[in-house]
Amino acid sequence: MKHRLIRIIFPALVLCQLAAAQQGGRQIFLVREAEATAPVDSPLTPAGAQRAQCLLQTLKDAGVKQILVAAQSRAALETADPLAKNLKLTPTAMPAIQTQNIVRSLIYGSTGNAVFVGNPATLTSVIQVLHAGTIQPIGPNEYDKMFLVGITEGAATPVATLRYCSSGAAPAAPAPAAAKPPAPRKPATTKQTTKKP
Repeated sequence: MKHRLIRIIFPALVLCQLAAAQQGGRQIFLVREAEATAPVDSPLTPAGAQRAQCLLQTLKDAGVKQILVAAQSRAALETADPLAKNLKLTPTAMPAIQTQNIVRSLIYGSTGNAVFVGNPATLTSVIQVLHAGTIQPIGPNEYDKMFLVGITEGAATPVATLRYCSSGAAPAAPAPAAAKPPAPRKPATTKQTTKKP
């Protein structure tokens, strides 16, 4: 009877702990700054502005309560801006070289989920300092990657790589070929036969 009770209670306790850990955890979304006209302190291109809107659509219902951006990057701030305005949040600008401070703020900064927008080198460093694993190098034209790291009780889960917008415009679907009108039919000819008397 005692062993039977333990077999029933122990799994229930484990499930309760897992549920509590999930409730106390947070998700960190790390994205590269969108396309800009030049690498340093430049505004977003039209494609970059479209990507910023796409980021808004992707994360507006994700429980984001904190947005951090790389301080020296206008592109990072403009990438986060539509989401921040929609959620009525003020992005916190942090120097990209202060990786430890960025990580500390992402882990302990607030309740709810967080977004960090920075350049590829900073994203890589932040993920490494979080002890969330390593990521493949981000190519010069790869703007559509989003990295997701879960934090539970100060420890990171392995990073997951997602894609949140296509890197280029999708090719237009070919227009359907115009239907050819049916060829006019020739009237049927009947051969008249004459009967001989």
